[in-house]
Amino acid sequence: MVEIIDNSIQLAVLAGCFIYSAVQSIRRREQAWFLVTCYYGAYALGLTYWLLFLVINFETPRISLVSDLSWMASVLFLLVLENTLRLPGESGYRSLWAWLPPVFSAVMCFFFILWGEYRLDILWAVLMGLCGYNALRGLLFIRRQNTAMRRCQYIYLAILSYILLEHCLWLTSCFWISDGLDNPYFWFDFLMTLTFITFIPALRKRLMTE
Repeated sequence: MVEIIDNSIQLAVLAGCFIYSAVQSIRRREQAWFLVTCYYGAYALGLTYWLLFLVINFETPRISLVSDLSWMASVLFLLVLENTLRLPGESGYRSLWAWLPPVFSAVMCFFFILWGEYRLDILWAVLMGLCGYNALRGLLFIRRQNTAMRRCQYIYLAILSYILLEHCLWLTSCFWISDGLDNPYFWFDFLMTLTFITFIPALRKRLMTE
């Protein structure tokens, strides 16, 4: 029951964010708003299937290709968004620290292979690693710029938070199966819901610099 309530709240938040970003995309005709709208929409589609499975079968799907493919599509939209928002000189910036997300995703992939479908785990590791690399590189690059450019960093912080919380959800699902609030999975999922909301003000701040 807690998972159904949790996912229902998250789906409602995603729907609200989707509508808001869609309106902004139509009004402003900016590609960044369109990509965020697609991100929300793809994630919401995967969550809708997951929630329907829960309601109909009263159990959590162990592996859901429909949901996973939708969620992977949402990460692809984030990757395109990162390329769209890239600042002049950012693509040429190199930092060893930016490799932390890919290394982290690779290490977690080896662990998750013991629990799930290895092909999906590898795909997730590649997508999350690339997305995290771009986000952390962009964050480090912006931190080297003047104060006026610092507002560009929040969208990257939102993306990194999403990646970290997604891994936390996967990790806790391997060890905790309780359907009560004592399960840390639900607390991480509540934080994930808040992270979805932060994409909107973060993107607004980024676009204000243009």
